[in-house]
Amino acid sequence: MSPDQLNQTILSRLTRPDFKEVDGGTIYGLQGGHSRLFVTALPRDEVVQMLSGLLDHQVTSQPWAEDYGQVHGSFAVKSDPRLVLGLAASDLAPKRADYAAFPELLKTYVTEVLYSPPSTDEP
Repeated sequence: MSPDQLNQTILSRLTRPDFKEVDGGTIYGLQGGHSRLFVTALPRDEVVQMLSGLLDHQVTSQPWAEDYGQVHGSFAVKSDPRLVLGLAASDLAPKRADYAAFPELLKTYVTEVLYSPPSTDEP
């Protein structure tokens, strides 16, 4: 699968009705860049399992790391290892302060996903 096809596969999954894209700039003050932020009512471990399934056989390895309630990784695309994508899945509960201005999101969603599409820059 080409890097563009892998990007579209991931985005196709993250834009289904069980996910909602939110404005990372408004929540975290992120500016510029190409990362996209999503929330879902699915548990974090289920999200990581789903994302791992999308990455199977499409990246050189899956070095997921876990710290402070976040599971994250940078993954080299198998068809072009110069390109790296980034994924992170976090529980929303510890991020209450970040989402304080968006109480409706905290009532509905439990997991946050940050996605950086394949690029030559470190995500």
